[in-house]
Amino acid sequence: MRCRVSWVILIGLTIASTAAGGSASADQCNIDGRVLLWGDLHVHTSYSMDAYVWDNQVTPKQAYRFGQGVPLIAKDGSKIRLDRPLDFMAVTDHAEYFGVIEACQVLNFDTPYCKDLRAAAVEDSTRGFYEVFLPALLEGDRLCQGDADECSQQTQSLWRRTIEAAEQANQPCLFTTFVANEWTASPGNLHWHRNLIYANTTVPKRAINSFDEPDQIALWKALEERCGQVEDCDVLAIPHNSNIGMGGAFDLAGHTKEDLTLRARFEKLVEIHQHKGASECFAGSMLSDEDCGFEIMLPVPLLRELQNNPRDLSEAENKAVAKGYVRDTLAKGLEVKEGTGVNPFVYGFVGATDTHSGRPGAVDEADWRGAIGSYDLSPERLSQYTHYNPGGLTAVWAEENTRGAVFAALKRRETYATSGPRIGLVFGVSGDDLTCSSGEFYPMGSTYRGDKPPNFVVKVQQDRVPLQQIDLIKLQFVEGKINQSIKSWQADGPGQADWCITWTDSEFAAELPTAWYVRVLQTPTMRWDGKGQIRERAWSSPIWSVSGSNWE
Repeated sequence: MRCRVSWVILIGLTIASTAAGGSASADQCNIDGRVLLWGDLHVHTSYSMDAYVWDNQVTPKQAYRFGQGVPLIAKDGSKIRLDRPLDFMAVTDHAEYFGVIEACQVLNFDTPYCKDLRAAAVEDSTRGFYEVFLPALLEGDRLCQGDADECSQQTQSLWRRTIEAAEQANQPCLFTTFVANEWTASPGNLHWHRNLIYANTTVPKRAINSFDEPDQIALWKALEERCGQVEDCDVLAIPHNSNIGMGGAFDLAGHTKEDLTLRARFEKLVEIHQHKGASECFAGSMLSDEDCGFEIMLPVPLLRELQNNPRDLSEAENKAVAKGYVRDTLAKGLEVKEGTGVNPFVYGFVGATDTHSGRPGAVDEADWRGAIGSYDLSPERLSQYTHYNPGGLTAVWAEENTRGAVFAALKRRETYATSGPRIGLVFGVSGDDLTCSSGEFYPMGSTYRGDKPPNFVVKVQQDRVPLQQIDLIKLQFVEGKINQSIKSWQADGPGQADWCITWTDSEFAAELPTAWYVRVLQTPTMRWDGKGQIRERAWSSPIWSVSGSNWE
């Protein structure tokens, strides 16, 4: 049974934390209740080969310093700096090419391939990515610069550098860092990627990667064998860019109940927004709504085909694309739970930048400098990537700003995502009466096990732009199908600075698997490319209900 959280305490922290901009301070340790912390759990540096070939020379050490507010000097000589530092972050470089980066970039090997890689990285062209990096990734070529033993040693050496950078940057109560890497399976150039976030420095000696563990089942088994069964080791695997995976990231073909259980154990979070698009919902899905058309990016093979031959998507293509979106996947999880007793998709929500420029947390639409290294420094080049956006952030409600507390908050899904703004958000449920100033509740990420109609409370506070709309999305598995309903509240006038609503689900049925989550929309603002307005947003982690069930 989860500990209950005081609503009064959370209300006070919502106001205090967001008013301060979410920056950490020493007095955030050892307080009674929760603090609201902001972070980026998806960051690439020069240790990622695809970032390096775009002439990203930023090291993990520099990226962590940038996250704390220290400026970076770009290749054009300009200074780039966060106006609001982060509270926590993780560098998540692609582990597949740790060996070749160690050999060619760090140790400066004089092999023909290393010479070509270094030359391509600084060229004013796209050759490095499309001719040097991408074919090797898609073909599974490790590009070892030496024999198998040398390759293994080089790979482990860069992993040690990654661990050391995270450890040196970690400052309890001020700035939290996590040892992490990305597992980058990309069959057919579809993204089935996961970020692996470790609780501490007790981690596998060799970074888990998609060359050694080529599919999702192999990934979870490796996590279990090399971390789950190791004392003090704990890890979360976070799917990202499921929007461009054609459902592959959530495919359950061939899964045993043991596989589903392992997945549920390690995959407690999903990245719902980042610079390559939002993954909440897709307009071509039966579970869409009028606000699903936000930062949509199609899977790369389909996108390239449509660029060469513009046309409408077929019904089959719409369904295939929708399988990669989170709302459809939450619904699928309710159905799978009913049939197998295990829900593999009990996901909390996080947001991130996925920057390949080593600039975590750089999400300002009005001052976005791109996310793919030096190639996008000029406005002319950046204009080629209008299907990208600045990305998002992760918010957590944690007891304090330390690794243990932040990881625990991530693990219990007391998290939410935004498309960039630092919108304050509380979402809770109780079987008892709630008001905007009193009552106890189970927070986002929890499971409601009561039989009485649940009472929800939503507390939001604007960042720099007033709020316009709150949606409470409900998914319920009824007689073999998913029913969706959306309860919406509109602001008084053009927008509101803060907002609190309470709502009772009078149609609740305790025996039916159900999930609820909140989406908050700002008033419209100009998109970074100046070509239209968007409504930035926040998404709470869901709350679930299955009578008598244990989701863990």
